[in-house]
Amino acid sequence: MVNVQMPALAHSILTLEQQRAAAARTDGRIIGTGEADFTKGNTCYKLNYKGKPFQLVDVPGIEGDETKYAHMVKAAVAKAHLVFYVNGTNKKPEKATAEKIRRYLHRGTQVCPIVNVRGNADAYEFEEDRAALANHGSCGAALEQTTEVLRSVLTDDVLLPGYCVQGLLGFSSLAMTKGKTTIHTSREHDLVVHQRKYVKYFGSTKNMFAFSQMQEIARVLHKKLERFKEDIVESNKVKVREMLAENVHVLSTLADEHKKFLGRVQPEFDKCREAIEGALQTFERVMTAGRKNLWSEFFNDMSDQADSIVADHFGDNDEITARLDKAFKRGQAQVADKLNQQMEEHVKILQDSLGQAMQRLAEDVRRVEFQQRVRVEEPGTTSLYRSATLDMDFGIKGWGSVAFNIGSFAMTGAGIGSSFPVIGTAIGAVVGALVGALASLGHYFLGKEKRIRAAQGQVQEKIDEARDRVMGGLAQEQKKIIDPVRRETTDTVLNQVNTMQANLVRPLKIIERQITLLTNIQHQLEKMSYGTIQAIQH
Repeated sequence: MVNVQMPALAHSILTLEQQRAAAARTDGRIIGTGEADFTKGNTCYKLNYKGKPFQLVDVPGIEGDETKYAHMVKAAVAKAHLVFYVNGTNKKPEKATAEKIRRYLHRGTQVCPIVNVRGNADAYEFEEDRAALANHGSCGAALEQTTEVLRSVLTDDVLLPGYCVQGLLGFSSLAMTKGKTTIHTSREHDLVVHQRKYVKYFGSTKNMFAFSQMQEIARVLHKKLERFKEDIVESNKVKVREMLAENVHVLSTLADEHKKFLGRVQPEFDKCREAIEGALQTFERVMTAGRKNLWSEFFNDMSDQADSIVADHFGDNDEITARLDKAFKRGQAQVADKLNQQMEEHVKILQDSLGQAMQRLAEDVRRVEFQQRVRVEEPGTTSLYRSATLDMDFGIKGWGSVAFNIGSFAMTGAGIGSSFPVIGTAIGAVVGALVGALASLGHYFLGKEKRIRAAQGQVQEKIDEARDRVMGGLAQEQKKIIDPVRRETTDTVLNQVNTMQANLVRPLKIIERQITLLTNIQHQLEKMSYGTIQAIQH
């Protein structure tokens, strides 16, 4: 039985020992095999050094078409405070690659360029082959070119000094414990072979590590770890400052675009104000001419009626007086109605003209806004300007109050024109003239026809005097009508125009206040000591 079970026992013991030996061999499984884009996704390693935890994230390469991995790289770099850019080809990187790095970098993140010198163990077999890495082959030139390309897109506070390292040699020196390899058994035929040769030529892992220059990378990390809390605070301050700078830039762009927009709509407001003033002048002109014509017609008609009344009823003073009084009162009522009707028509025309001016203004502003929006949305345009929808709907409801208020002045104007204090005096003067003519002894011996003409002449003189007084008072009467209409137009229409323009200017003032506020915060952050944060004073 022992003879039967002994081989199985021996196999189990051997398997156990092999598993024990392989348990510590975990290194090298993620090292590239030469396959393009070997790293297929982000791999995170949680480390602890001197009680300080940090993470190392390995991300895919970004040369060529990295669209499949762009989101992974961005996600990793977004939370990084230090990024190692590894040039593993010893060739000058393309500027497009540097631009990608700049786009992926989060605010406050620093970049340390590394040139990974390629070389198998055979390349270091002899002492004379072991020149300093910076002068080995083309790696010195590659580091200089890499740094030059990165410096063309990154600022000095972001780009750190670069280093040449022999990554495979450094890994091989560290992947040993007590003289035994810790490289995973799956890499027995490549990494383990290289490691054995490196040990053979360099004599010890200590010499291997020193020659690899990996200690330079360790110093960068150690320096970062020494003040990582301050760096995090400062990094966040840098992020805030850059965010503020971006917002100030966006707001400044918006302010510039809005200023251009205001400049383009200014002529439209000027035209509107000119149209309003033109409408008022037209109103004043046609009103003056219309009232003058009505008064002329009134006095011409009174002259004709006076002649007829005097001729038809000559000798009957009471009848003449009654008929003249009746004719003047009837004419007075008729001219009052005509003045009222005429005033209403002129006000309606004024109202329509003002409404058209405001409607044109609203349409012109919308047109300018549309042109501005089309202009900034053209291909290649980087402007961020987007104006809000402008509320400039001036319909019937909006103009109802204006029409009512101005219309009320039509009645006021008509009232001014219908009191006729001058006409009342004229009636008495005309009647008095007739009585005087009839009572004049000097005209007693004249013929009837001549006495009628003399009486008519004196009545016409008095009518003409009344005409002169009325026509002379039209300017003052017109002022009493025009001034309230102008005031009402200013208080309603022009105020609406001014309010519209002020509403368009208001966003610019808000933007400028925000720019001032954000700039002030920027300045306060810049004055804070490294790694410290203080309350912001508004």
